[in-house]
Amino acid sequence: MRNDILRIPIPTEPDDPKLDPNVVCRTYPDLTPEQFEMCLQYPDVAASAIQGIQIAMHECQHQFMDHRWNCSSLETKNKNPHSSPFLSRAGFRETAFAYAISAAGVTAQVAKACAMGKLVSCGCDSRIQGKINPTTKKWDWGGCSHNVNFGESFTEKFLDFKDIVHSDIRAQINLHNNRAGRLLVTRGVRTQCKCHGMSGSCELKTCWKATPPFRNVGNELKQKYHMATKVDTTNSAKGRLVPAYKGFKRGPFKTDLVYIEKSPTFCEPNPKLDSPGTVGRICNRSSTGMDNCDSLCCGRGYDTVRMKRTEKCDCKFHWCCYVICKTCTYNDWVTVCK
Repeated sequence: MRNDILRIPIPTEPDDPKLDPNVVCRTYPDLTPEQFEMCLQYPDVAASAIQGIQIAMHECQHQFMDHRWNCSSLETKNKNPHSSPFLSRAGFRETAFAYAISAAGVTAQVAKACAMGKLVSCGCDSRIQGKINPTTKKWDWGGCSHNVNFGESFTEKFLDFKDIVHSDIRAQINLHNNRAGRLLVTRGVRTQCKCHGMSGSCELKTCWKATPPFRNVGNELKQKYHMATKVDTTNSAKGRLVPAYKGFKRGPFKTDLVYIEKSPTFCEPNPKLDSPGTVGRICNRSSTGMDNCDSLCCGRGYDTVRMKRTEKCDCKFHWCCYVICKTCTYNDWVTVCK
């Protein structure tokens, strides 16, 4: 195994924690003018946001690893997934998931970076103050809570820029799915505590509020993907989404995912959507899930070959702004879609 570093280069001195705004903002491609100005003003927060998007795309690929569309085209090195035609032109269930997981990733990562003291613009969540337990008369709080309030606010401004100026139905669903992702993080905040004292006696307890594990966020969003609501494309009331199916009594909840068009099969390559198709994908002929060869290969059949393959594994995300992955090598017999 070897370590591969996927890095957005930030040329700073080891003893200088400041980030060069021009380097941070010009390295990440396809920012809107408003996002670029915001990045120049808050380069450290923007760098954390970029890392949050990377984490989100890694989680997206995990959640869809067995699907025909597996999010791989959105996770390429140094690529801004929001500039992909799959996100900028499509309105599928998969698009809804990608928007929501991106917003969730930025919200969580910025909130945590605030608490780690890495950002000039924010610190611990000031709404969570230390207090004395009235029963034990001992200090129960004192940890640094993740600043989800700042994370949610920055994410809304940073990711909503390109859609908030439009009133069409596609912009409305993008804004809705962004908000759904943010809310899953803020509503999933939980209390974490650490005990102090002789032999773990917990004579003193430090507690703080933390964002939920991101795998939990991904799992919940995947469930919402399966239950996503198709909305009426003829709706002209700005900010109001109406379900497309008659008899559906309510509009979508704030944390529901919404979409406007039926997904394609994703069987064949489609450059217009940056969709690679399933030719060459490894399938599992004994599986009963979505990765079985009949489904994944779309009826084209498969070949059994001996293949030496490498893939990223054991990825770790580091501040700021890169991912270090090991490269795992396998040499075995596999079934590959024709």
